[in-house]
Amino acid sequence: MDLSKVSYCKVHPAIGIARIGGSEDGFIGPEVPGEVRTPPSPKYGFKDRKGRLLRQIARFRVYAYDKSGTVLGEVTADHGEVTWHVHVANAKAAWYQFIEAMDIPDFDGSQGTPPGSAPLRNAKVADRKQLVIDPGPKSIGGRGKKLGLDGGKFFKKKVSLGELRTDDAGRLLFFGGRGDSASVDGKPAETFANNDGWHDDVSDGPVTATVRIGKKDIPVEHAWVIVAPPDYAPGVQAVITMWDVIRDACLPLDPSLKPAKPSFKNDIAPLFQRLADNQWVNGGFGQRWGSGSANDLGANMSILATDAEIYRPLREAMFASFRNPSFQTMEEDAIPPVYGDGMSLPPIDPRQFYSVTPLQYDMLRQWAAGDFIVDYPTQTPYGNPPPPPPPPPPLEQWPLQEQPGALDRAALDNTIGGPFHPGCEMTWPMRQTIMWERPFRLKLRKGPPKDYGPEMTSAIVLSKGGPLDGSGPGDVSRWMAVPWQTDTSSCLYGYVGWEDDVFLPTFWPVRVPNNVLTEEQFAIVSDPKRPYAERWQAFDFRNRKYWLRYLPPREDYQESINAFVTEFNEAGVVTLQNWHDDKLGFPSPMNVELGVKAGQEKKAEQAKKVAETKGLGARKVDGGVRPPNLPNPRKYR
Repeated sequence: MDLSKVSYCKVHPAIGIARIGGSEDGFIGPEVPGEVRTPPSPKYGFKDRKGRLLRQIARFRVYAYDKSGTVLGEVTADHGEVTWHVHVANAKAAWYQFIEAMDIPDFDGSQGTPPGSAPLRNAKVADRKQLVIDPGPKSIGGRGKKLGLDGGKFFKKKVSLGELRTDDAGRLLFFGGRGDSASVDGKPAETFANNDGWHDDVSDGPVTATVRIGKKDIPVEHAWVIVAPPDYAPGVQAVITMWDVIRDACLPLDPSLKPAKPSFKNDIAPLFQRLADNQWVNGGFGQRWGSGSANDLGANMSILATDAEIYRPLREAMFASFRNPSFQTMEEDAIPPVYGDGMSLPPIDPRQFYSVTPLQYDMLRQWAAGDFIVDYPTQTPYGNPPPPPPPPPPLEQWPLQEQPGALDRAALDNTIGGPFHPGCEMTWPMRQTIMWERPFRLKLRKGPPKDYGPEMTSAIVLSKGGPLDGSGPGDVSRWMAVPWQTDTSSCLYGYVGWEDDVFLPTFWPVRVPNNVLTEEQFAIVSDPKRPYAERWQAFDFRNRKYWLRYLPPREDYQESINAFVTEFNEAGVVTLQNWHDDKLGFPSPMNVELGVKAGQEKKAEQAKKVAETKGLGARKVDGGVRPPNLPNPRKYR
């Protein structure tokens, strides 16, 4: 790199994702699109030897650019002095309740319903500063350094939000919290999103750096870090990711984000692959699009990838099965089979279900018509399917000009783009253009946070100068549920079955699995000495185990969500497992639930017996009590 040509620098990824975990240790999140994350430890998977979840680390890098915007290279401690500056906070308890996404018609009143409003959380607490966990700005530089994100308090309780470290090249390593969620007055949590007196230790805020090369200080464009709940299915992506959502939001800022022709490899194939991969976290996805199903998308990808006219009817039929993001009609059986922003029981709004983004829908329309870039291994009519494309290379092997964008997309491809009720990592404000300074970079708030009064409305939140018009520490995560565990253990699946399906619709199975292939089942499936029928029965999607089977029965709602607050480390993690494919039709590799704490299966049997004794859970999924048809999901889920 010619250091004399450096004009400015940017921090990448533009939004980095760290995740909660009970362990002191962690693993670095994905850094290139399509990266297959293997467990850090062959023995313990994504947990440490004590059975605690490893924290996902957000690693930030600085890239140098010349005056024309050409990437010159990554700036490390070998090139100059790099000092990182981070300011994160947790402001959930001081913000407004989550009622519903404030930008949809059911809330904003744009379709004739009365406009909604959200009251403050902890409204009776006059000193709002007691509700904000803010360790203040922190700075770190050099190689192999460490600095705690300490100093913040919830009332008088000290709460750490994690720590900063640097690696041997001076890059920033952000470790989030350890899962410290508690009530200041000892009262149990009651709802999925708004529990007064409670805090957790997620956070978010700006990340920037001071870069000095020789005697010259280089201007640096900031990034953001968001600490999210654990990923209980690493590598399994949502059908719509946050990268997809933000791309749509940033189109008015940069129309070039919409390609003239969609790439099958980059724009279309991911949708189908995600539908297929969700087989590892939801039985309904497996029955419809998983391995061995009639519509096995993994096996048919090479056919979908060709623009041959003979396959046009297939492409058009596939496009017609996707839900239209205009939400004009109630398309209950459309793709994706996922609950939506306006989910309620009984359904009253087409947003009961979720859709792909408008841009994704347009690109699917072009694909159906054959107007797309064929850049994926294809199958000619009546030919043999080609092998799938190889996994992506590590970041250092990517072309230099593509590395910053790869970092940006990889982080966000492994987050969820809805439904926003409220969500997992981020929620509905991210689809508002006013949030963004430029594509994928959040706009910084000018000045201190404002007081918006006792109620938040759509008119306030979407206005110029409102809470979305620039962000500061804690401003992204404050819209999420408090504590995160109550939401994670609430938002499951099948509240009202889709046709006769006990698995669908679902919420966020890629972060909160519904039905999983257990280690015991995997051992049977992968054993070539066993009869095929026995192996298939173990693999069968109808026989997958309920992921939270060890918690108290779902009908004992309050007991169930409070149990997960302390037991979140004990849940299994759906983890990629390689095995020798014996050509009998079973997929290789498989994603298997690993790391279930000893004794949890016994607890699962006890929970099942309790439910049966109480006459609960009449419909079961192989030992897993089916979530009940709960009233008023705005309170309970």
